[in-house]
Amino acid sequence: MIALVVRFLLYALSFMLAAKIVPGITVRDYGSAVKFAIVFALLDALLFKLLALLSLPLVVLSLGLFLLVIRAGLFLAADHFVSGVRIDGFVAALIGSLVTGGLNWLINRFVHIG
Repeated sequence: MIALVVRFLLYALSFMLAAKIVPGITVRDYGSAVKFAIVFALLDALLFKLLALLSLPLVVLSLGLFLLVIRAGLFLAADHFVSGVRIDGFVAALIGSLVTGGLNWLINRFVHIG
């Protein structure tokens, strides 16, 4: 349980860093980033596999790149549930999800939790 909380906090940190790097993403405070991390994780867990399955022909035709579009759409959808986060359009969501994913990969590579 503690490992899950730490992962959410680290994801929120990577989202805050992505907001500093990517123009078009603004975060009011760290609490909003934590809320965003939780909402995005829930949306991702509940919808990503279903959307990937429903769009399987596009995923295959794009050699998997359409999965990035799905993840960016979920990133943009999470913005609507958290009041302290603003993402200005799909391109910012796509770049933000890529940057956040890369930062999370680095964090998970060097910080071993649970």
